[in-house]
Amino acid sequence: MDDTLDYCQWYGISCDGDKRVTGIDLRDNNLAGQFPVYTRTTTPGTSVLESMWAHTKYGLANLYSLKKLDLADNTLTGTIEYLPLYNLLSLTHFDVSGNQLSGEVDALVSPSVTHADFSNNRFTSMRLEMYKVSPVQTLRFCDVSNNAIQTNATDIFDNIPPNIEEFFASNNQFFGSLPESLDNLPELRQFDMSSNALSGELPGFAESILSLQELDMSNQSIGFTGSIPQDIWRLQSLKILSLAGNKLSGIIPPAIGNMVTLNELDLSSNVLISSIPSELGVLVGTLKRLGLANNRLSGIIPSQIGQLQGASVLLNGNMFRNSSTAPLSLCLEREVEDCDLANDTTLCPIERNALSAFYDSAKGAEWTDGSLWLDEYASCCNWKGVTCKNNQVTQLNLANNGLSGRMSESIGNLTFIEVMDLSDNDMKGSIPTEIGLLSELTYLRLSYNAFTGAVPEGLGALAGLQLLQLQSNRITELPNTTISW
Repeated sequence: MDDTLDYCQWYGISCDGDKRVTGIDLRDNNLAGQFPVYTRTTTPGTSVLESMWAHTKYGLANLYSLKKLDLADNTLTGTIEYLPLYNLLSLTHFDVSGNQLSGEVDALVSPSVTHADFSNNRFTSMRLEMYKVSPVQTLRFCDVSNNAIQTNATDIFDNIPPNIEEFFASNNQFFGSLPESLDNLPELRQFDMSSNALSGELPGFAESILSLQELDMSNQSIGFTGSIPQDIWRLQSLKILSLAGNKLSGIIPPAIGNMVTLNELDLSSNVLISSIPSELGVLVGTLKRLGLANNRLSGIIPSQIGQLQGASVLLNGNMFRNSSTAPLSLCLEREVEDCDLANDTTLCPIERNALSAFYDSAKGAEWTDGSLWLDEYASCCNWKGVTCKNNQVTQLNLANNGLSGRMSESIGNLTFIEVMDLSDNDMKGSIPTEIGLLSELTYLRLSYNAFTGAVPEGLGALAGLQLLQLQSNRITELPNTTISW
């Protein structure tokens, strides 16, 4: 560092017109050592700080015009002495995130602070001391997430500034309960206390908190109990609601349909009961993640859930198996991006999925009679032309029924089928090789269609096949077999 250089030109320093220091920004600058005294390194930022604190222990407190102090993403250690910071009456932005600091957090580091970030350190306790001395109304943003803070949450919320807008305290060890209501925080927009050790009942949320957009109190090691407060379902600005990993009971009310801006809803791993309200369908186009897995939900899964466009849907670990199959649109993931029930062969039977793919490939919407095909809940055994034995498809008779398009490879999943008659239609393309997997097949009529190409060799290897009719197609090659043509 050049000591003759104007300090306003030092790396990371900002000054006003009167050469008063207004900003120190040494983010991600390889700073090391204890706060606020640093070991000397070759980085220019370190020398700046050493010079400032060289003559007085409280040198930082003499920077009366300082508005911003950003020392984030370094390797600072030790504790923070807050007394000199209380004298920085102009300080609005304080960020020491991403270091190795320990000891106590006091988010109200100055009477004017609006932004305080202590996240990703090793702090073990938290207080809001300045608020007790002279209530600070300015704090808007506070982040203490990803530390090891063991503090009673009640002590924090007794002193939290009423104008707080964003409060992040996830991945700590906060314990105890929250206040009965958070209606004293009318400006609250984001609130995240996930992954702590909170307990008791969830707080109420007055309708006056109109701006709340994100509420995450998931994954408590002890867990919230009781039902979800009715107030929550009236928060019409809410975009993210995560209460997963608690011990919440009761039902999900129809009022959930009021949350028209909701993007993510995660209530997984609780003890919620009863059925899923169909009113979730109101959220088509907005809801992108629905997590209701690992509860005690039962009844019929609403077909409206299958219409949640582009959504990820998690429903496993409930009691739906005792009710009916899942809606077909959900099993096929036609609108949703993915669903964890899609591979559940009880709720989403393989044969129903296979026949649905066959329907689409064969232009089922144009069939002469497609009664009950693609009904959301009807068993595929009741679909036109389908015969079952012991709930397994054994026959598919759709002769002269206006079929066109192609035969889907999914036909190979009808592993118990014995009779298939698709004759007198207008099906095109090649016969899929998967048809050779149907080891129970005894009767196959594909005559009077427009199939082309070679007949799969696998057909010739079906030992039980007694009748195969392929005439009046555009077949170019037949397999070696002794069966009747």
